[in-house]
Amino acid sequence: MLWVGVDIGGTFTDVIVYDTQARLLRAAKSLSTPAEPVRAVLEALHKLDVDLSRVTRFVHGTTRVTNALLEGTGGGVALLTTEGFRDVVAMGRGHRHRLYSVKEVAPPRLVERRLCFEVPERMRADGTVHRALDLEAVQRAIEKMKGLELTGVAVCFLNAYSNPAHEEQVAALVRERLPEVACSSSAEVVPEIGEYERFTTTVLNVAVKPFVSQYLASFLGALREHGYGGGLSIMTSSGGVVAADDARRLPMQLALSGPAGGVSASAYVSLASPYRQIITCDMGGTSTDVCVIREGLPSMTNLGEIAGYPNKTFQIEIKTIGAGGGSIAWIDIGGELSIGPQSAGSMPGPASYGRGGTEATTTDAHLVIGHLDPEEPLGGEVKPDLEAARAAMERLSGPLGGLPVERIALGIVQVAVAKMTSAIKEITYARGLDPRDFVLLPFGGAGPMHATALADELGIDTVVVPPVPGNLSALGFITARARLDLVRTMLLPVEEAALPAMAAAVEGLCQVGIDRLVAGGLQNPADVTVERSLGMRIRGQSFDLHVPIAAVPRSATELAERFREAYQARYAYLPATAALEVVSVRVIAFGPQAEVNLAGQVAESASPPRSRRIYSAEGWADAMVYRRSALRLGAPVAGPAIFRESGATTVMGRAWRAEVDTGGNLVLRRT
Repeated sequence: MLWVGVDIGGTFTDVIVYDTQARLLRAAKSLSTPAEPVRAVLEALHKLDVDLSRVTRFVHGTTRVTNALLEGTGGGVALLTTEGFRDVVAMGRGHRHRLYSVKEVAPPRLVERRLCFEVPERMRADGTVHRALDLEAVQRAIEKMKGLELTGVAVCFLNAYSNPAHEEQVAALVRERLPEVACSSSAEVVPEIGEYERFTTTVLNVAVKPFVSQYLASFLGALREHGYGGGLSIMTSSGGVVAADDARRLPMQLALSGPAGGVSASAYVSLASPYRQIITCDMGGTSTDVCVIREGLPSMTNLGEIAGYPNKTFQIEIKTIGAGGGSIAWIDIGGELSIGPQSAGSMPGPASYGRGGTEATTTDAHLVIGHLDPEEPLGGEVKPDLEAARAAMERLSGPLGGLPVERIALGIVQVAVAKMTSAIKEITYARGLDPRDFVLLPFGGAGPMHATALADELGIDTVVVPPVPGNLSALGFITARARLDLVRTMLLPVEEAALPAMAAAVEGLCQVGIDRLVAGGLQNPADVTVERSLGMRIRGQSFDLHVPIAAVPRSATELAERFREAYQARYAYLPATAALEVVSVRVIAFGPQAEVNLAGQVAESASPPRSRRIYSAEGWADAMVYRRSALRLGAPVAGPAIFRESGATTVMGRAWRAEVDTGGNLVLRRT
């Protein structure tokens, strides 16, 4: 049996194939084909000689949802809402992204005002009906919609999280009268308190619903034509996988689908190794994603943002910056060298790709200073052109005072490292964490090239380069478990009298999670595991903190102490004694863990170590170049050194030492 994981990125499409009987991993890359994404997938599978009829599990992650939102958020979507609340999505919370900017411009209106329809109805916060739903008004609104060119309708009523009855009635009518139009209600997308965030996330969900349905149908259809007979699973932003039908219904849960795969695989590596405190650094062709993992658990949030709008779906907390292998170098208004966020992508790609690109990129810089070999095809696809890379650097030489191309190339790499360092400081120091207490885990096609330089900047002493780092996100898709995130808003004080209601709500959600996973194909309910948490806050605060629990504590004092422990872990200080409240209960239901032998890779053709000249701040120096597959378990290698493998290159500085551990990880330690 074969399991396949596919990650479609901006530059490369990554594929992982795991043979469950031989317990072997194989990896391949192909240049992405944005106009027809599945073509690059089939090309990569062909390189591995995969017979799709033997594949029993196919998991896909994609950035297509994010790209669709960035390219045209909310086009053709109407909003049906409670009378008097049509402007909620326009007014927002009045926050400025740049607090002191007097010229701050609000993001474009998510839904045109002419497409916002009000209907008389009103639920109270406790779920009781204050004003009955006016069905005649709903029918009149739907009739008006028939004359409009709509792709979707979002049904968002006040306090629907506490009682969704009115939303369910209206959504059913919309689907009956407008069958060709996508429809979502806020209670099915985000059943949580917070009108603006709930409304916005629902509108975004319905905006991409037609596109995602068409994309997944086309993708699966192409696989069927080539012999695949199984189902399609999709990676979600929370690090789990869902069936394609669930992805079509709630496409907003795919917003961080691609980056979540790498974090999921990193957590799997963490739990299979001694390294429990990890900072991930995923550098691909367009961007770099960083995340914190503690005790095998990545940081999570429901306060995400996309295209300038809130995204309240539960997701891994990932910080993204515009610095990737394809990021274009440029001179800013002050005459300083900078990179990104513009990327050369896969077409035309970096100058060294020979596909028409002329601007210098991070990949070109690594080629010029010797980290990449002009005789070694990148990703097995592109033989880099050193002269084209040098010519691209020459174009920057004039504005930089005639600097030699090697110095410019090194500067580009140093700027990339500086941007990544800043991003990691935001998710560590800014949250009371010290990066020196963590291990750095770099991956992606370009991540390991910056590994020890980044660790030097942060004071990190250990770097762990996982197996198949260039395809780690795709690996994360097949190591991830089926996952359902369930939440229910409950505004309850932290008092003894409220504990039974909390406990009943938590266990009720647990049963819902088990039932839904069994209905989705899981045969044994005993294989389901659940994690419970409470959303808690100091009364009067606007935001809540998720507090993990094994069960609702038996006393209010114990629950308050759990909150204070979580608060101190996140913000590095204890709040003063104050009244606390529970905002929501949350349950995560997991399917069984897929077991993958990370050390079981198909061996590449080994070549003896050789010397290569590389450029650094000290000038040109010799470094040894090794094939990673030829390294012996536990045999130390001194820096400077370069480790090559399919899909990635690791660059190790002079003050570092490397060895391979029993889990197949390449472990670099500062000497």
